Amino acid sequence: MRKSSHNKASLHGPTAVIVGLEANGLGVARSLARYAIPCIALAGPMWNPCHQTNACSVVRGSDWTAEALVRDLRSIGGRLREKAPLLLTKDQAVLWVSEAREELSEFFEISLPEKHIVDLLMSKVEFVKFAQSQGWIVPQTWMIEAEDELMSRLSELVYPCILKPRLKNDAFRQHSPKKAFCVNSKQELLKTYKMVAEWEKEVVIQEWISGTDERVGFCLSYCNRKAAPLALFPGRKLIQWPVSFGNTAISEPAPKEWANPIISLTQEIWKKVGYKGLGSMEYKMRLGSNTPVIIEPTVGRTDFQSEVAVLNGINIPAIAYFDLARLPLPTATEPVTPTKLVDGSTHWRAARVFMTQPHELGIRKWLKARKGRKRYMILRAEDYRPFISSLYMKIRGTMGDLLERLVGTRLKRRLADKLAR
Repeated sequence: MRKSSHNKASLHGPTAVIVGLEANGLGVARSLARYAIPCIALAGPMWNPCHQTNACSVVRGSDWTAEALVRDLRSIGGRLREKAPLLLTKDQAVLWVSEAREELSEFFEISLPEKHIVDLLMSKVEFVKFAQSQGWIVPQTWMIEAEDELMSRLSELVYPCILKPRLKNDAFRQHSPKKAFCVNSKQELLKTYKMVAEWEKEVVIQEWISGTDERVGFCLSYCNRKAAPLALFPGRKLIQWPVSFGNTAISEPAPKEWANPIISLTQEIWKKVGYKGLGSMEYKMRLGSNTPVIIEPTVGRTDFQSEVAVLNGINIPAIAYFDLARLPLPTATEPVTPTKLVDGSTHWRAARVFMTQPHELGIRKWLKARKGRKRYMILRAEDYRPFISSLYMKIRGTMGDLLERLVGTRLKRRLADKLAR
């Protein structure tokens, strides 16, 4: 990992504890490793290729529940000689730590918004109402609690629109093919709602803001315990997976004309709520203008694409660590060439969609998005084992699928032969 002038100081600092070690948490661990910060990641109970990293020590959690997380954190904290800066990477962990912050503060340095602010910002319903009361621009929104209410409000809706659950519960995360759905007609909306309602009946429907993925902007940030912003990084997505409303596949620093509107609005929102800790705001920039339309906040944790700020000179996880540890903050560095962050597997999957939609997307647009200096989320020469493990798992999964199909086909033929006799 690249070293810095803070290395010697950080080696004598407290151990950082990261909650979650998937692609997001891996980026955080690597960001801290740039400063040789001692680090423990509390991972989920299920194995993940990212657990093979050399950027931190890994502890597998006993279970992924509020009680288990608090118990595991207390166990880790009890073995440390001093309070550990706590960095979160998952929504559920934010809610659980927010509830147990008083208990956990014995072992950890925690910077989160006040509990009522966490609840406000993480509620799609309440946050939209709050944003509207402040005069901030948000998409036209309908809150639906049940199918009967949806049927009664069909005449109000506009198409295309986005349907997503109010809260992404475990069932939705496990079974849904997408985190949100773009629908173009009443029939498509009803069909999509019936599917989503199997996991979560309460949904949010919002107007679709025109523009493809490269119109999505964001502001990654960290505010100290006095609600003063110590880091603000404006960026934009170039490709998402699934295309149009998924996780980030390719991101980069925001264009200059976007930077001030994005930063200014984020600062206004954070100041209004007295924001503390890690977080970000996502926007859709209106076509024909540089006006950001608020899509949603990410509260109390790093974002999936957070490492793009690190690659471009603003190491937000390290800034959070040094602030929580009460050590001098690291200095931001300006890269010679802007660097893109690429999720290797999903951006290749997105290529197939770009090829099948030549009028709006097209392969040239995909090639342009990945052009230039870039780093991959998983693949790194200095920390290669997560990539090797990920590749192994994909190959094994593919071979397993082929074997299952082959064996299944043979069994069907044998059964058909027997019936024919």
